[in-house]
Amino acid sequence: MPVYNSRSFVGTAVDSILTQTFGDFVFYIVDDGSTDGTGDLVAEQAQRDRRIYLIQQENRGIVASLNRMLALVDTPFVARMDADDIALPDRFARQLERMEADVQLGALGTQFVEIDEAGRALSGGVAMPVGTALVHAELEQRQPIANPTAMFRTKVLRDAGLYREAFRYCEDYDLFLRLSQIACIDNLPEALLLYRRSPGQMSVLNHSVQTRQAAYARLAHRERLAGRPDPFADADVLPMLSELDRVLGRAGVSAEVEAEILFAHRYAVASMNDAEFAHYCTAVARGTKGSGIRAVVRCLAEGRPARAFRLAKALMQGGLANRAADS
Repeated sequence: MPVYNSRSFVGTAVDSILTQTFGDFVFYIVDDGSTDGTGDLVAEQAQRDRRIYLIQQENRGIVASLNRMLALVDTPFVARMDADDIALPDRFARQLERMEADVQLGALGTQFVEIDEAGRALSGGVAMPVGTALVHAELEQRQPIANPTAMFRTKVLRDAGLYREAFRYCEDYDLFLRLSQIACIDNLPEALLLYRRSPGQMSVLNHSVQTRQAAYARLAHRERLAGRPDPFADADVLPMLSELDRVLGRAGVSAEVEAEILFAHRYAVASMNDAEFAHYCTAVARGTKGSGIRAVVRCLAEGRPARAFRLAKALMQGGLANRAADS
């Protein structure tokens, strides 16, 4: 479990692991340079339970933190947990039972119930796909495993290459795509985690860059499936969208990925910041495919008529640009 400035929730998260019905584990926790006393609170818990192995370091980010812990693991299975979630008591027992029965499984997630910052349920449960065929099919489009619910077979996780720094805002999705090429992935049908939603979590604050990196992760996945080298295998930072044709050595890749990103953004147009929305409209006006009238309707539905008008205008300009290019 990586932790960073999570004092309000980390105690409950840690306790939910320590009270698992399956208790034979080592609990690795990295405090990634917290400044709010998170590390002190976890240190107190570590003094009371010897299963906790606490590492405190200067802030290095989630990928470095995860890989540092994974380098220490010497058990056949390893489970992920986040510092603001709550694992239900039978989570480990149920996952181990399934993974020990199916040697083809490299990773196994669970269903989860969303909760707010006060711990109140936001839903009756989130339906993640069940069955390896369905999970692998959905993986081609989105992340079908909630990372803090995941349990991995340690050897398979290492064979897949662990987490990659270049994908620091969708490190889990990139990993699961690589892992899917060497092992099976599935979800249990039971909800075994309470997943906390909050305005300050990374997936909310970094939605735009996360969407872009997810598109790059799918591109790398397609390249590997086609028998070509992973274009980002040795990258610490992902290239600009405009550089993709050069990096992959063929034309049309940048346009393909840009259209994919626009399509993924179609329901976020009302909540983008002004700079992101301006970039989105510019791409649409150039004729980049991926957006449509539903994005305009979304703006209207969320009380953003000015954005709806601007996007509708960009769609018209894009249509004209595409017709001119075809003629």
